[in-house]
Amino acid sequence: MRFDLYLESGPQRRKTWVYVPSLPGTSTVGPTTEQAIEDARIAIRDRIDFLRRHGERVADPDPIELVVADHVIERKVLGYGQQVIVTDREPLTADEAARQLRWAEWAREELMAAARAQPRPLHEKPPTGGRSAAEILSHVAGAEWAYVSSTLGTLPGASQAIAAIERAGDAPWPAMDAERQTLMARLEAMTEEERRRVIEREGKPPRSARRMLRRLLEHEWEHVLELQARLKA
Repeated sequence: MRFDLYLESGPQRRKTWVYVPSLPGTSTVGPTTEQAIEDARIAIRDRIDFLRRHGERVADPDPIELVVADHVIERKVLGYGQQVIVTDREPLTADEAARQLRWAEWAREELMAAARAQPRPLHEKPPTGGRSAAEILSHVAGAEWAYVSSTLGTLPGASQAIAAIERAGDAPWPAMDAERQTLMARLEAMTEEERRRVIEREGKPPRSARRMLRRLLEHEWEHVLELQARLKA
């Protein structure tokens, strides 16, 4: 099965981020371009395992053919997916939207499960550094509201929803659930015009429903894997 890869690299190609838009939610980062591309094979298989784990039928991808469709070099800040991906301009069908929203629900289930299983208090930062689990949860929630608002228009209640999560400390579960329910209701109510609309921006990637859901899925899955990795450490 062929997968087109979109890469962005830091100075002197130290660290490269890879995106796989044909399998929304799939991305990876490696210390070199070569390693990042090879890691994409693992990321693709892991993503397919995730979908199958939740009951989705997905064809066997082997043999996996990786094709570099675009490579942005010397990007100072990685992980933002700012290059123009051609498929982001394609209209999003109602069936595709419903399917990817199911994926978002499954990813949220795994995010919450990994957060609940953390061995230390959610607000406590890990010994190796980085965000606390509580900070990761509020970060994920805030980012997805930003993706939706920038594409579909300001979604009321964002600051209150994020503030409720941050105030909840080690028990953010009801606040996270309320935030996601509001967000999903808006996404499920997308009109055909909204799913087809593409907002072009000079020198920046277009805004579209397809790109919005792709970035939402990539970002949440990135942090699902981060919390799951802490459980294995």
